[in-house]
Parts: sequence; C-alpha cells; structure tokens
Amino acid sequence: MTKTTPLFYINQFVDTVQDAKNKAIETFVFDDKVAAPMKQFVEAQRTFTKEVNRSAVEFAEYLTVSAKSAFEKATKVA
Repeated sequence: MTKTTPLFYINQFVDTVQDAKNKAIETFVFDDKVAAPMKQFVEAQRTFTKEVNRSAVEFAEYLTVSAKSAFEKATKVA
C-alpha cells in the first residue's frame, strides 16, 4: 500500500481543474488551430503549478524539521 501524502491531494486537485479547462476548450472551441495552443497552455500551467506545489511542500517539510530540531535543542539547554 502506498503512502498518500498531502502533495498527492494537491496534485489531484490541480489535475481536476486542468482537466475541466481542457474539457471547456473541447466543448466551446471548434477550430483546432485555436484549440491546440490553448491546450498546450493548460498543460504548461499544470506542469508549472505542480512544480510550485512540490517546492512549497518541500519547504514546509524542511521548516517543520528545522523548527522541531531548534525546539528540542532549546528545551535541552533550559
């Protein structure tokens, strides 16, 4: 069984939003010359957003570990 992380749920939400955008393009844009660049842009948004989210989660994890370590050191001194 795989461990489900917060990043999994964040990426799932990103995929849901981006899939809805692609579906809207498929539904309302009938010219393939216009739809293709729009879909490429949606995919670029997907990739960028996931990368930003991954970086934010890594930073939050690092901050948590650092804060815990600092707190433990401070309590040993006192």
